[in-house]
Amino acid sequence: MATVGFLHVAAAHVHAARRLLAEHAPGVVDVHLVDRHLLDPTIDPCKRIAARVGELVGRDVDAVVCTWPALLGDVARAARDRGIAAIGVEEFAGVTGGAGIPGGMPALTR
Repeated sequence: MATVGFLHVAAAHVHAARRLLAEHAPGVVDVHLVDRHLLDPTIDPCKRIAARVGELVGRDVDAVVCTWPALLGDVARAARDRGIAAIGVEEFAGVTGGAGIPGGMPALTR
């Protein structure tokens, strides 16, 4: 079964992400990581994002969904460097069965 990792900047996003996942990709396992410090202007966001994506990869996710659009470029680069796909939550919400994930459904299939 496929596992999708969600990277959030607020815990309030977890419930909405779970609802979207249930609606658009029932049966897919979800893993959530919340880090409000990703928006902290005093830190290097690229390093922190890379670390968080690494944590999700360590939890055996097949793809990452970023729920904060401004971070998507860095999240996508970090995910690509680890050999997995990443998309934004808007793209995820607009697809059925993962069709909008780069590489198609195989990106979510083990």
